[in-house]
Amino acid sequence: MIQRVAIVGAGLAGLCAARAAGLSTVVFEKSRGLGGRLATRRTDLGPIDHGAPGVPVDVAQAAGGSVWAEGPQDARGIGIPGMSTLARHLGKGINVQREISITDVAGTDDGFSLTEADGRVHSGFEAVILAVPAPQAAALLGHEEGMKKALADVRMNPAWTLLLGFDAPSGLSQDVLTLTEPLAMAIPMLSKPGQIATERWTVHASIAWSVAHLELDKDAAASLLLKAFMAATGLSGAPDYVAGHRWRYARVDRPLGQPFVANGAGTLLAGGDWALGPLASDAVASGRAMAQRVLENGRG
Repeated sequence: MIQRVAIVGAGLAGLCAARAAGLSTVVFEKSRGLGGRLATRRTDLGPIDHGAPGVPVDVAQAAGGSVWAEGPQDARGIGIPGMSTLARHLGKGINVQREISITDVAGTDDGFSLTEADGRVHSGFEAVILAVPAPQAAALLGHEEGMKKALADVRMNPAWTLLLGFDAPSGLSQDVLTLTEPLAMAIPMLSKPGQIATERWTVHASIAWSVAHLELDKDAAASLLLKAFMAATGLSGAPDYVAGHRWRYARVDRPLGQPFVANGAGTLLAGGDWALGPLASDAVASGRAMAQRVLENGRG
């Protein structure tokens, strides 16, 4: 009988799994915040969403969000004042242990133990859900060769993001811009509902550029992307805030093709948006499916 479940990763899939599991769950998250790519950078000029620009409307509304009518298709659901608000709503009432990096998952006589990077061990879990990017999940699967083989077929692409802020208006139109190489899209925060104060932008690099420049340091990447943005938009004045952020596993290119992969007993599971596709709704579906499998085992 499954009573206690460990979930590694407090992104959208992990949080949805925790909310749906209906069992005693402990979520381990290596970062300080929740939500993974539901990310908002706090700056002196105001919040800047630097991960997913938005999510499907139904996903946002289920997490207390709002509708961005002029946003990109399939990304018109948002949090106010930022995307991370959705994650905080989803995380309410969940036991999330932050800034804990799990480096090993091992079977024990009574289930599973999880080991932190500093050697601390958490034990007594009857089931484990790995809601992290596929390469990270594979590294935690130990001798589960069948699961690792399935994950080896998943391919994920990185993404570089440029964050900009202006003390005074830049003169640019505050509309979402579709750009050409080496950029992909530029999103002004002031185009989103509930945004006031200063002008802030999130500029997403293309997949091809991100792959080719994956190992640049953040300042170098930001400098190159800023030059490209200025050339593409005719921006003449330098921003007052400039930062780069690398998402090493930003978007699935070749998904698993099913909601999750599991061991034979259904007690060790791995999933996320990469299991089904690139959308936030894919992460939600995977997280809920993993929770359902655990619940089915718990009734046994």
